This record gives sequence, structure tokens and C-alpha cells, in this order.
Amino acid sequence: MLYCAVLAAAVCAAQNPVVIENGWVRVVKAANLPGQLSRPHVHKINRVMIHLDKGTLRIDNKETGIAKDIPFRAGEVRWDPRVGLHTSENTGGTAIRIVEIELNDAPPREGPARLARPGERFRLDMENAQVRILRTTLRAGEELRPFSPAPVVAVRLSDGETSWNPPGTGPVKNGIAQASDWVLVELK
Repeated sequence: MLYCAVLAAAVCAAQNPVVIENGWVRVVKAANLPGQLSRPHVHKINRVMIHLDKGTLRIDNKETGIAKDIPFRAGEVRWDPRVGLHTSENTGGTAIRIVEIELNDAPPREGPARLARPGERFRLDMENAQVRILRTTLRAGEELRPFSPAPVVAVRLSDGETSWNPPGTGPVKNGIAQASDWVLVELK
């Protein structure tokens, strides 16, 4: 019995690897097969969800008894606030990949970053007290030099390639031979 539990945990960790973990964020590349149902769990912190594939998740809140289907498009970014005990199930009929960015409530900063107005190459996707989310396209091999005084999690939408850029550093590099759309999550 214990062996089965350890094996299941190892399979889950391999299927959903942590790609970045520091005082600001924990980033997980999640993959879900059709019909895959999670164990009951809670999210004690807010998250940004970057959907790499089209699909539908059913979130079944065990505290309220309410189940809700959440359809999404490839490339869609969603704000996912902390939530109590629930399960999630891939009900979309196809495998899905999601880059989940878990936001630390008390990041190691001296104060909130003063974010300048984004340049013309960026499109504002969403903004709240914890993040500003921008989109841009990088040409093949292009490097995006430091553009923000805040730390940035950069995600290439074509494959979920994810990088961590501490405050004022860079570059974000599109290391493939074609133009790619990117989501840039600036942390406040």
C-alpha cells in the first residue's frame, strides 16, 4: 500500500515538474490527460495559469458542493485566486498543458516595484496588486533586454519554455528558429 502511494507521488511529480522555485514564485508545468481527476487539495496562495492548449477543467469545490466547468483557449492567461478544498478534472477530451505560477504572499522585496508604462511592443493582458501580465512576440533568436525593474517569469506559448529573470536582469531569449509569442509575468 505504501509502495503504491510513493509510486503515485513520483509519477505525479514527474508529470508536473517544478521548473522554478524561489522566494517569489513556484512554477509548475502541469500536464493532464483526458478524464484525469486530481486528489482533493487546496491552493493557499494566488496563481497565474497560462494555458498552452485548448481544453476544459471541471473544478469541484468540496466545501460548497458546487462544480464548475472552466473552458479555456490555447494561450489564455487566467488569474486563479486561492481556493479551499477541491478537485480538478480534465473534461475536455484532449491532453492539456498549463504553466502554473504560484505567487508568494511575502516575496523578498524592499517594496513594490514601480512599473513603468510598457513599451509599444507589449500588450497588457491583465494587472492586479500582485502581477502585471504582458504579451509580446520575439523574432527567431531575438533577445529581449531588461525591460522591467521587477522580477519576471517569461513563458513561450508554443512549448511552455519558462525562464526566471530577477529584477532588472535579462535577457529573455527566443532560442528557436521561428517567431514566438511570449507571456511575461511581472511580479509586484
